[in-house]
Order: sequence, then structure tokens, then C-alpha cells
Amino acid sequence: MAGRPTPEQQTPSLPAPAGRPPRHGGSEPIGVTWDERRRRPSSFGWRRRRWRVRRVLERWVVETGWWSDETHVSRSYWRVEAEGRVLELCYDRLGRRWTLERILS
Repeated sequence: MAGRPTPEQQTPSLPAPAGRPPRHGGSEPIGVTWDERRRRPSSFGWRRRRWRVRRVLERWVVETGWWSDETHVSRSYWRVEAEGRVLELCYDRLGRRWTLERILS
């Protein structure tokens, strides 16, 4: 179904140095557990541990460049609170993969 992320259950996450957020402009692959009933991520694997999503703070979609395969972007972003931190998760609809985009707090 177009327009919403599909469950990318238990995609392996890559370890990263402890205490360091993703680089500015960079992102880290993560594995997300999708709650189909609530239509949102319920947890994600990052840095060799499972982070439980307590609540979704914001959600938005970026859809652009649809007129060209070379510039087409289709992503869903989720600002979440997990384990006392605020993070931004991204689901790339074209690549069918999740990434951790930013740590906000």
C-alpha cells in the first residue's frame, strides 16, 4: 500500500560508537518493530539494544521528485520519545529501510 510504511520487522541494526549521535547530515540504519494496529513504530534496535517507543511526538512525509526516477524521494519521518530521549526515525519508502536521522535530546 502506498502512503504508509510497511513493517520492516527486526532489520539488523549496525553498532555505532557509544555516546555519539548520528553525524550531521548522516543517518544510521536501524531495525524497527512496527505496530500494525496503531500504525506506528513500537520499538527499534540501535547500538545493540532495543529502544521502546513511548510516544510519537510528530509525523511528516517528504514526497518530491516523483516526475523522475533519479530525483524521486518518498520518506516518512517520525519524531519519537524512546527511553527518555527524543529521536527522529525515517522510513525510506523506495529503499524500504529505516534509519535513525537525529537525536534531539
